[in-house]
Formats: sequence, structure tokens, C-alpha cells
Amino acid sequence: MLAKNKYVPRVNQVDAIFLNKDITRMIRDNLLENLQAISPVLFIKIQPELDLLIQSAIWFGSVGKRCSTFGQQLLVLAYDAEKLTISRLVLHFALTVLPGYVKSWEERRLSQRVEWFSQAITWAENSALVLNVLNYFRFLKTGRKPTLIDYMLGLDYISLRNNQRRDIGYKYLTRELLWGGFMEILGLLLPIINFRKINRLLKAGFFGDEGQSAWRRESITREPITAKMLANTSCSYCGERPTLPHHMGCGHIYCYYCLSANLLTDANFGCTKCGAICPDKGLQSV
Repeated sequence: MLAKNKYVPRVNQVDAIFLNKDITRMIRDNLLENLQAISPVLFIKIQPELDLLIQSAIWFGSVGKRCSTFGQQLLVLAYDAEKLTISRLVLHFALTVLPGYVKSWEERRLSQRVEWFSQAITWAENSALVLNVLNYFRFLKTGRKPTLIDYMLGLDYISLRNNQRRDIGYKYLTRELLWGGFMEILGLLLPIINFRKINRLLKAGFFGDEGQSAWRRESITREPITAKMLANTSCSYCGERPTLPHHMGCGHIYCYYCLSANLLTDANFGCTKCGAICPDKGLQSV
């Protein structure tokens, strides 16, 4: 028989709560998604009842059968069976499963929402939220009964093992350390990589730049072309309506920020349409 130990670290109790929420949500969402795929029309009509049935099955398969939630079972924890009487089990079921169904029923089933009933549900939700916050501060101080329902029913967590060390997955920690180091390297390297210049060089390498080179040589000596804004004119770089339209003397219009950013990061930047480079006069507004 497993030994009972009433000391449970706070972090283990909080972990059990979050694990149980994640497991319950995963089971519920998968089942509801499959049921919806079978008959969407019927699913919409009976969704509150289906949700109640799934939540009840999860509760009976965990707390009702083994006196512990799925999150507690993963951490080898449980409720103190001596305190978990039949009456407390019934109240635990009513407080954890039924409120969600009542709210869903009120939203979906009542053709004309009863004002006093809606106000009562809203008041109960707000009160529960405030009490949960106060109970959490009490839990941080005492280390017992982390949820409001546990406090109301007088339920304590117990550990089913004497060894109180938290299990640590070293493979997980190693993976996290490697990933953290990789992210730090990316954070250091990405800001100093000139992506605009790399993009220009790749385009020149794959598609060739003979024609653009001729345009570059010609654009140095030729007279600037007057650019005109039309109703359907778009930026030659981002494709959107030009903001503060400017050009480099070739007639192709850019947003000022698109053009100036490219020129600041790549001195040899040329027009994406014709390859013309920025003349000595600089950028020209339209």
C-alpha cells in the first residue's frame, strides 16, 4: 500500500491544476470536434448536453473513481480519501461540472433571456472570480487547498510517495537549454544580417542582371524621368498605395519608407522594375 504524506509543495499543487485543465480541455475538444463532424446540425442542438456528458465522464473517471484528478495522478497526488465523503463528492461534482452547463443552457436554450437569471449568473461569476483571487493569496501563505472548491469542501492534497523531490526530465531540460541557446544566437545574428542586400544578390545570381546593369549605367547620365501618380499607382516594392511617394529618377514610384530603408541598408540598391540606381541628386518626391 502506498504511504500517505500530507506535505505537498505548492508548485506541485499548482502544476496539478494546470495539467488537469489542459488534459480536460484536450479530451473535451477532441470528442466535441469528432461529434460535430458526424452531424453538425444535431451537434448545435445538443451541444450543452454533450458537453455536460463529457465533463461528467471525465469527472467520474478521475475524481469519482480514484479520488484524484488526471493532473494529480500524473504527479502522484490525490485528495485525502478520509475527507472525500459521498456528500463532498456530490458537492464537488455539482461545483465543478454543473456551473458550465447552467451558463451554456442559459445562453442557448432560453429563447427570451430572463434578465434576473442572467444577472444572477453574472453576479455569481464575478463573486467566484473575486473569491478565487482571495483564496489564491491564502493558498500562497498556507500551502493548503489551492482552489476555492477545495477550500469550501475542506479537501487537502496528499502525496502518495515519501520522496518529495520533483521529478525532473533531464532530456527535456537539455532540449530547453539547447533551444534557449539557439534562440539567443538568432537574436544576436538576425539584426546584423542585411536581408535586403542578400535578396538583391540572389535575384541577380538566379535571374541575371545584364539588362539591369545597362539600366544602371544609363541612369547615371540620363535625365530624370518625371513620375506621375495615377489612381491605380502602387509602390514598386510593397505593392500598396504609396505613402509619401518618391522615386529615383526612373519614373517608378515607391513609398518613401520602402525606398529610403532599402538605400540605407544597401548602397547599391536599384529599382526593382528597371534596375536604375539612385542619382546624385537623391530621392525625388512625386
